[in-house]
Order: sequence, then C-alpha cells, then structure tokens
Amino acid sequence: MAVDPSSALQALDGRRDLDVFGSAGILLFALQLGLNIEDVETIADTALTDGSDDKKCDLVYVDRDLERVVIAQGYFSTRDREAAPAGKAGDLNTAVSWMLDPHASVPDGLAAAAAELRSSVEDDAITQIEVWYCHNLPESSNVQSELDQVCRTVRAQLSLHYADSRVESIRGLEVGRCRLEEWYRASRVAILVPDSCKFAAAGGFEVSGDTWSAYCTSIAAADLRALYERHGTSLFSANVRDYLGSRRSDRNINNNIKQTAETTPTRFWAYNNGVTALVNDYAIAESGDEVTVQGISIVNGAQTTGAVGSIDSTRASALDQARVLVRFVKSSDPGTVRDIVRFNNSQNKVEAPDFRSNDSVQQRLRQEFSDVPDAEYRGARRGGERDIIERPAGLLPSDTVAQALAAFHQDPNVAYNEKSKIWTVDGTYARYFNETTTAAHIVFAFSLLRAVEEAKRALVEIPDDSRTEEQRNRIGFFRLRGSIFLTVTAVSHCMESFLGRVIADPVDLRFKKNVSVKTGMGHWRPIVGVALAFSSQLEGALERNLQNRERVTEALRAFKSLVEATRQVNGEVFRSFASTVAEQRSKQT
Repeated sequence: MAVDPSSALQALDGRRDLDVFGSAGILLFALQLGLNIEDVETIADTALTDGSDDKKCDLVYVDRDLERVVIAQGYFSTRDREAAPAGKAGDLNTAVSWMLDPHASVPDGLAAAAAELRSSVEDDAITQIEVWYCHNLPESSNVQSELDQVCRTVRAQLSLHYADSRVESIRGLEVGRCRLEEWYRASRVAILVPDSCKFAAAGGFEVSGDTWSAYCTSIAAADLRALYERHGTSLFSANVRDYLGSRRSDRNINNNIKQTAETTPTRFWAYNNGVTALVNDYAIAESGDEVTVQGISIVNGAQTTGAVGSIDSTRASALDQARVLVRFVKSSDPGTVRDIVRFNNSQNKVEAPDFRSNDSVQQRLRQEFSDVPDAEYRGARRGGERDIIERPAGLLPSDTVAQALAAFHQDPNVAYNEKSKIWTVDGTYARYFNETTTAAHIVFAFSLLRAVEEAKRALVEIPDDSRTEEQRNRIGFFRLRGSIFLTVTAVSHCMESFLGRVIADPVDLRFKKNVSVKTGMGHWRPIVGVALAFSSQLEGALERNLQNRERVTEALRAFKSLVEATRQVNGEVFRSFASTVAEQRSKQT
C-alpha cells in the first residue's frame, strides 16, 4: 500500500532505504529535512557513531563547507507518550564534554568524531555548532532545558580550550514531532510563514504577467532583520537553500553584506542585489508608504536576509538607515510558482550544484544515464518532495557522484572536506566533469564508493563480542573520518596492479557491459576485501582528516607496495575483476 505522505512520520515510515540504519533512521530523516541533504546514505556511513560503549551520542556531522557541526542523539518510541525522556538529551552534555576537551579520554565510538570536531574548531573551519535531540514525540520544556544546559557546556568548553575559536552560533534543538512536521511541510509547500506582515515602503511600482503580479519597493533593513528574528529559516521554505552563515573571509559575500550594513548603511541599497519574496497576496496603501503581504517566503535573498538578521542587537541601530530592494511576487498557478522558485535560484551560485545543472556536460550525462540499468542521475538538479516520501532506488545523488569522482581521481581531501569546490571552482569542476567523463565511468567510480560503504556497514552490524581481531582493526580504521573516501582513492591508486596493465587515462575505465550500480558493486566486492586487509597502511593519512597531502601520498605509496607484493597470491581475484573492466570511451554496449 502506498504511504500517505500527509505527515512527516508517515513519510518516514515509508522510507525503506533508512531501514538498514535501524533506530538512527529518524536522525537521518531529520538531517535530510533540516539541512536539505540529498544523500543521507553516504553521510550516515561517516557521521553515525557506533560501538556498545556508553558514548551518549548517535551522530556527529561536520560540514566544513557550511562551517557547521551537528551533534545529535536519537530516540524512537514505539508507543505514544507526552514527551521524550529528558535524560537522553542530558546525555549530550557528557558527549560534548568528552569531545571538546582535548585532554578527555573518549570512548572508541566517539574518538574519530572528537578528533574531527577538535581539528575543525582549531582550524577555524567551524562557525556554528548545533546540538539536536531527535525523536518522534511532542517537544517539551524539560528537554529544551537540558539542551540549553548542553549549549552552556559547549560554550564553556570553547572558552576554556579554544579561546580564539570562530564559533559564533551555539544552538540546542529539540527535533520532535512538531519540528519534524514543520520541516517536512517546508519541503512540500512554497510558503510556510502564513502571517500578515506590514512594511514601511518608500514608494514603488507594480508589474504583472499572465499568471503573476509583483510589487517592487524598498524597505528598511531593520524590518527585514525583525522578520528573520520572528521566523528564522522558515522564511526560506521556497528557497533551494537557507542562510549559510557568514564566514570571516573577504571573498565571502555573506560577511560582506553584514559589514556593509554595519559600516556604510546608506550605501546598502546600491551595493546589494535585494530580495525576491513569494507571497500569497499583497496590498499597497493609497499613500504608497506601506505594503501589507499575506504569507511570505524568500526565494532569492536568503543570504541577505540571514546576514542582516544575524547582526548583533548592539550594532543593529545602523539598519534604520539601510534600505533593501524587495520584489513581492504572487501567483495562484502552481507551475508558475515552481518556475519562480527555480529561476530565481538558478541565478545564484551559493548552493554548489545548482548552477551547473544546465551545463552541457551535465545535460549529456543525464542523457547517457537514460541507458544505464536501474539508474537515475539528475546532473546537479535537485529532487522534489517525492525524495522525502520515497527514495528512488536507483538514484545517484549529484554530490555523491562528484565525491566519488574526486576520490577515484586521487583527491580524497576534496571529496571529504571540500565537495562544494567541485561545483563552484571552475578548474576543480573541469577536472571531474568534462567532455571525457561518461556515465559508464561514473557507474565505475560510484559503485566502488558504494561497495566500500557496504563493507563498513557489514562490519558495524557484527556485535562487538563477535568481531575477530582483524574485524576490530578494520572497524577501527572505518571509524576514522574520511576513511571511506581514502579507501576509494587507494583502490583507484592500485588499478594497474588489479588489471595487470598500464592505464593511459583512468577516466576511460568502465565495466565492459552496461551494468547497474548494484552489479558494479558485486564486481568490486572481492577487490575491496583485498584492499581492506591493508587498511592499516592508510591510517596515518587520516590524522587530520586527509588535509596533509604529504601523509596521503606516503600512505598511498605504502598501500600500493603491499597490493603489488601480493598480486601473485591474489591473482585469481585480480584476473576475475580485470575480465569485467574495459578501458575505452566508446558507447556502452
């Protein structure tokens, strides 16, 4: 029976792809909704903690691109209750104390996550830390009180051990039934804030088309800040991205927006592109000095709104002098609304893959993938609400494809720490997506990544007391952040040993037959099994999460030497794999 998508928990119940993660499924569902993540499967294999020790924490997600950390505990109740147990939220207090104290003895299940968190703070790569308690029950004041205490602990630990850290925002979030529902509705409807809002306007003009009309005016930046204070990221329900934060970089537009508003507010209107807001309706006062809107969602200008809204109250007085150009657009036609959202966002490069979706390479790859069995590749296009309700079985998420290509082509650091660069930096993008990149090669690299993820999952599912010493060593390696992508790089680094021949260009590698990702994973499994026997050689490269290129190069050299030394012993495995691999750019057969 088809799942009724009318509520978040019903949609979660229909997500068969999350079953493999057990009770952590609700955490991953929340992460996908709250952070707009396309591929939670790859995120899960890194971010979920494991082990039977009292780790007090289920997930630690570090995103250097967005300068954000999410530390989370999950709970799923099989019976209806008034609230989730507050004690589990309190457990996070122990977890953050362990992870942020460089002198603390951290359980094995959290050690790698703690190391990555500490190094990210030390490297000034993080500006936001969020602590989530995620469950399927109503929210409560008792839980929020516990989370507030966790935030105080985070702040105290940062002050004590990382006095110069760049962390600006620390937030405790109870992601219960109501918040999940809010996030879910935001993924399905264009306008989540239904309120009536009044703005003092400095004149303006109306424009209309066949299925839409708009009023263009300018409003005080202070009014925009007040709107963000009241509604937060709910304002961006129709936006393909929410506010990404303000990095302290001269090249970062969000920080520049804040600086302009604070230091030269009278020039803000001239310097800023302004805001486009989708509304249910608007009305202009006869005097022209006020506009009232019913319902609002910002479809372009999330960064402007968030940057202005995040200005500290002690410095917000300057916003009275700053004005913002605003277009209030309304339409009752669903197709027009979708296009308003799509085209307004396609003009910005802030969300990495969005602006590559019409690239000629992506267009060609989408066409090529139409011939690949059981595969759906959208080529940097975002999925719709159906992805939240029922995950397409053969989907190759664009971000994960990009990461697989980067790792396969010997750049695990970009794959793990800098995936947005693949889409935003022209030179990096061209390295992995160019005229020689084929759907067949993507299947080759992507199925390797999935085979490595599968190998880790199989190890995690073995009970602690049933693991052999070798299995314990391998799970210890996989607990290290970035290990999955480094394994892909290491396997690719040894392709000549596996195939027994010189490879002119790795981008030409593909399977001989036109196979699905699932079949490709089957070809890779024996090779991954051999590779993991030498995983200890790679651990040195993960000391600071792949950021030391010399260590990565040294580790790959040692790994390749062992693979080559055992080529005769593993000859049958290598020959069997080689028989499935082609090295040509011809069309799939």
